[in-house]
Amino acid sequence: MAGWYQMHERGAGYWRMEFLWWVYRVFGIRVLKFFVCIISVFIAIFASEGRKASKQYKHLLNAYEMEHKRKVSHFSAISHICAFACAVVDKMSAICDKKPKIKFDINNDVYWKSLQQILSQGQGVFFMCSHFGNIEALCAIPDAADKKMHAFMNVGQNPIFRRFINQHANYINTVIHPTESIDVAMAGDIYDALEKGELVMMAGDRKSPNTPDKIIKSKLLNTDCSLPAGVFRFARACDHKVFAIANVNVGFEKYRVFVKQIDTKNLQKMATEYTAFLQNLILQYPKQWFNFFDFFES
Repeated sequence: MAGWYQMHERGAGYWRMEFLWWVYRVFGIRVLKFFVCIISVFIAIFASEGRKASKQYKHLLNAYEMEHKRKVSHFSAISHICAFACAVVDKMSAICDKKPKIKFDINNDVYWKSLQQILSQGQGVFFMCSHFGNIEALCAIPDAADKKMHAFMNVGQNPIFRRFINQHANYINTVIHPTESIDVAMAGDIYDALEKGELVMMAGDRKSPNTPDKIIKSKLLNTDCSLPAGVFRFARACDHKVFAIANVNVGFEKYRVFVKQIDTKNLQKMATEYTAFLQNLILQYPKQWFNFFDFFES
């Protein structure tokens, strides 16, 4: 299967995106999701690579569930892709609508309380997100602009969707940095931002297209996988608290935020704790895994 950076947008087009935005603005998110689910079924039929990745993931998930005597998850590759399409709609609503319909709650555990204490002290935090759940929907959280957020994205991927977002985005106090522009000067700027109590977010589950051989090996669902070494090194070098974070759909237009502090003693420990965080959530919300590419090395 292809790497994530070799995958192309399917069913996207500038006027199609504008039409969907019009449907959302006139008829609301429920009508748009119904419409998008129908479209995504036809897209999924021709998305052989995406279906193959979904089936591989489900096979590994089911094997893990049976081995550990857990309830076995049942869903098709097409319904999995439809769930992703609905997540894209929520993303659009969160980023582009001044009054998004999405609601949130917090997994209020010891890690969240620790994060609150760190933020209340004016410290910066490095967040390691993933393509599990819908991290971009965090933009819809009320008063999300209390702290400045520096988010890194690969701007060369999904150009049509990126163009739409750039045209309609309602980002508040969020700065998007291209991952392609990371250099020594940028690293210094990010360290300074953390020192000022600002936040940084990077995805830890996708290898760099420029250096795909620089990886950290870890395990997810008892299967080998490769994580981007550069992201983990960058997080560790910033010398601030590091948290894994995920924003998971738990119902129609409802999301729950999960965090876990990551021990930065060494890169391997960071990778192990990061994948453990993902695995725990995968077992609770299996259809929220949106890595439709060759992630596992089975």
